[in-house]
Amino acid sequence: MLKPGSLAFTALLGALTAMTAFATDMSLPALPALARAFAAPPEHVQLTLSLFVLGYGGGQLFYGPLSDRFGRRPMLLAGLVVYTLSGFACAFAPDIETLVLARLVQGLGGCVGPILGRAIVRDHWSGVRAAQTLSYVTFVFALAPMVAPLLGGALLERFGWQAIFVAFGVFGSLLLGWTWLGFAESLAAPDVRALELGRLLSNARRFFADRRCVGNMLVNSFVFAGTFAYISGSPFVFIEVYGVAPGRFGIYFAMGALGIMAGALANARLVRRVPPERVLRLGLVLLALAGAALPAMAWTGLGGPFPFALAMTVYVLAQGLVMPNAIAAAMEPLLDMAGMGASFLGAMQMLAGSIAGYAVNALYDRTPLPMTMTIAAMGLGALLSYRLALPKNAPRRGGR
Repeated sequence: MLKPGSLAFTALLGALTAMTAFATDMSLPALPALARAFAAPPEHVQLTLSLFVLGYGGGQLFYGPLSDRFGRRPMLLAGLVVYTLSGFACAFAPDIETLVLARLVQGLGGCVGPILGRAIVRDHWSGVRAAQTLSYVTFVFALAPMVAPLLGGALLERFGWQAIFVAFGVFGSLLLGWTWLGFAESLAAPDVRALELGRLLSNARRFFADRRCVGNMLVNSFVFAGTFAYISGSPFVFIEVYGVAPGRFGIYFAMGALGIMAGALANARLVRRVPPERVLRLGLVLLALAGAALPAMAWTGLGGPFPFALAMTVYVLAQGLVMPNAIAAAMEPLLDMAGMGASFLGAMQMLAGSIAGYAVNALYDRTPLPMTMTIAAMGLGALLSYRLALPKNAPRRGGR
């Protein structure tokens, strides 16, 4: 079994978290091809992404409490089985409706890795150490957006869109074997009452009564929603508006992955010397500024695909400074209900992302403005959430 804190253990948590990125980013180059293959309008094809995210967000409400009761390991294995089988089902979907349904089920299975990854981190660490570990997990996770669109584009051009979904099934199979062989249960004392209605309601009240939990949940959700707006709209903006070839789209998208990797690595180093709260504030300012720059570029018509991608790179770099600290701060008071706390964080994050992604595509007018305005609004929302929702003079977080 892998030792907690080891490089291999962190890599496994990162790979489990990357399930989402592979299932979304790798399919991005295929969205226009799916529209042609099924003779479906873009808003119907977009449902393969939005309903994956909806299932992903909804499933998190169940895995967390179930893992508090039965442990992290059995829930991880169950979710990975669902993710793997539904990936293969997507590849053989005969129509767009079946594909959308299979993606919904895949989202229900795929949420298990990211949601329980956070609970596992809280099982082992808190404070600065948790923020550092989450930063390293984010660093590993960010490799997926670099590789996934390039791999998706290559598979699309060489074998067709079905090969992308076969790859999801293969990836899930590998993760299932790695988890089975390498992950030992992290929950020291399962709560035998975790699924009782009274305990569920009590834990929910406790979470939503704590401004640290709610404020950081809102910050995390707005930041992610801005990024997901970019994930959802960028294939159409780059390929249809800027004329980028589908095979080269992944190069521009990989710039964002480099940004979040740089931000996560910088955060892991900074929190050793600087209070995480200060790093989070810096990230929020950068995020709001970068978000505001995007609609300004779209409105004025300045620049092309590279300056546009560069501005988004700054946004996601700031995300790497914000999200690990916001998640660690929200999870800090929740050691005895880490699974349920992670469920609330993840479900709200994915709900916000799903709404932002759907809005971008519903308002798409063959210009970058709907996407960029949404990103800018999410950056401002994250900053306002920090200023208005979080308690002032909150105690500094230590760590173990």
